[in-house]
Order: sequence, then structure tokens, then C-alpha cells
Amino acid sequence: MRALRRVAVVAAAMSMTVAGMTAPASAAAAQLPLAWEVGGQPATAQQVVDYWDLGALKFANDQGHAPSAVSSGHDDALSSPTPKTGLSAKTVGKLFILKSTTNTAEAPEGEIKTTCSGNVVVSGNKSVVLTAGHCAVVKIPFSTEEVMLNGVFIPGFDGTTLDAEAAADPDGYPDAQIAPYGVWAVTNVFLTGAWNAAPFFAAGQDMAALTVRKPGSSQRIEDVTGGQQVAFNRPRAGQRTVIGYPQDNTRAWYHASRNTPGVPVNSTPPAPINHGMPVSDQRENDGKVMIETTGTAWQGSFPYLDPQLASALSAGSSGGPWFEEYDPVTGEGIQTAVSSRFDGDPVAPNVIAGWYEGPNLVGTYFEAQQQEAYQAAAAATP
Repeated sequence: MRALRRVAVVAAAMSMTVAGMTAPASAAAAQLPLAWEVGGQPATAQQVVDYWDLGALKFANDQGHAPSAVSSGHDDALSSPTPKTGLSAKTVGKLFILKSTTNTAEAPEGEIKTTCSGNVVVSGNKSVVLTAGHCAVVKIPFSTEEVMLNGVFIPGFDGTTLDAEAAADPDGYPDAQIAPYGVWAVTNVFLTGAWNAAPFFAAGQDMAALTVRKPGSSQRIEDVTGGQQVAFNRPRAGQRTVIGYPQDNTRAWYHASRNTPGVPVNSTPPAPINHGMPVSDQRENDGKVMIETTGTAWQGSFPYLDPQLASALSAGSSGGPWFEEYDPVTGEGIQTAVSSRFDGDPVAPNVIAGWYEGPNLVGTYFEAQQQEAYQAAAAATP
């Protein structure tokens, strides 16, 4: 989104990768402190939820697309609305995140509101949501740093009425239409060891495991939404369903703005971009609707080897689950990755441009480091 997907940020991160700067291949999972305070004291879960009124939710959801944007409603393998029935309609949700930033040119107050996607998985404490590491922290050497201060997770988020409700009462709070299973404060963040050491894509391992809690309730989120199975060290390739909340059209491969008629096929700003997609395949996103991609994933290239999948999901879907053995009727599957970045631009001048918008979605594959982060979250007190 606005905070994480700028050309400069990705370019800086990738330039460090190309230069060969890497983090330790294996390191213990690390906890990211949540530093947001209210009145000089660490914020409570209730204060975090109270921060995210309708006006704040709308502001975060508006990033990356025009106010008039509407999810296109394509119903094909590249992107289609996720049915509002079955387990995934409850476990998959949207993260709204307040971050500190050193990019005061764009955010003079030193804070930004961003979004990501996430998924509730089965765990011992019934409180774990998995997402991408960059949704929590990005620190580019000699450049931008963005660190989560607070966040909320809204499972089953449905933003179709968000604009109208926020216009009527920006200081109000989401109702059961927008947040059918409640609003849950992020209480702990655990990063993979590599992402903690180098949170700028150089070493990959872009994954975070969160715990969440609903203020004023003794229920755990898994008791409310159910949880998806999670597995590690499974095959990287095979049939996959990927779900998330894409909302950024400024770098969406299939958006009209990235397919300028009459311009030679190219991927290099500042010239008008043209990826050569016909109008019949173009689509836009607004971040209000849960969207999925289904297809055959393949193992990516060295050094990451992360799975890739042809997809029309854009930024905002970061952190969304990759399922294998997914049943579209029951909405049940086994989560084996989270959406991380893009790849595969056939005319990109370099690897940086290829990571910018696609056309392939890349998932962070779950192996030992992801398992350690998951286990740390599952053992934590929400």
C-alpha cells in the first residue's frame, strides 16, 4: 500500500539484494514491540480498537485507488470474489495498521495508515493470525523505515458500506456489516529471524505471526471464526487458492492505468505504462471485497525458491493466505504460504521493476523460520 509499495522503497530493498547483502539463513523468531502509547502509557487493546473508527478505516482503505474505484467482479482464475460462505469467509480478513515512518516528506507527522490481509489458523491459544512480515516492519538501509505501532484485524471484512457509513458518522465504529466477526486488536507480533535481521526482502522469509484479542470479551478469535490448518515444508508447486483484499490500482498489472492504448508495451516509468492487456482482461480493485486467485503454482528461482502464481491480485493482498487442498464449497484448506511480492515481468529492465507489480504473485513459503514464528505466537498470551 502507500507505505510499503512505492517504487523507491522496493527499488532500495532490491538493490540491497542484488548487491548481495543477506541476513543469517536461520535465526530464532523475534518479537516486534508495539510502541504505540496513549497518555504516555502503553495502549490497551481497547484503545487500539477505539483508534480505528470509521474515518480511520476509510482513510486506510482509500490508499492506492481513486474514490470511484469498484472491484470489477471478474469471475475467472485470475481474480474472483470469495463466496461469503464457508470457513475462509470467516478466517480471512483485513488488517488496518498504524505505522511510524521516517518518510516525513510524504508523512510529515511521522505516521501512516496502511492495510494488509491475514488469516486465522488453528493454534494452541486460538488467537493466531498469519500475515506478511512487511505488513509489520520494513527497514531499508539508508532509506525508509516503517514500523507497526498498532493494528486491528477484521475477519470477514466487508467494506461495501464503509464509504457511506464513514460519511455519515466518521467518528463511529464498524457495524456487523463491515465487521461481522468483530474488531480484534493486534497484541503480539512475531517475525521470522531473517526478516527481523533484514526487513527489506534481501533474505526473503517475509512472514509474521500475530496474536489478536477482542477487548471486553473472553472469547478467542478461533472460537468465533474457526481456524484454518497450517503446514510447513510442503511442496512449493501445485494447485493453490490465494485470498486477500487487493486495493492498489496504481501498480496493478491488469488495471487500465497500466495498459495505456497506443503505447508500445513497456514497464518503465515515467513513460505511460502498457502491459498489453486487452480491455476484456482489465480490472480494478477497491480493497472492500475479499478476492481470490486459483491456479497452479510453480517453484520460483534461486535464491528464494518461493512459489509463484499468475494472479490479478494487487497490493493490499499482501499477507493473504495461500491454500493447498482447498475446497471451494467448504472454504477449508491448508495454509502453506502468505502473499509477499510480485515477479515475472517479461519486459522489465531489471529485477526491481519485475518485483513491482507482476504479473505473477509470489508467496513466502512456510518452512522452519515460519514455523518458529507461528509457534512463538501460538505460545504467547493474547
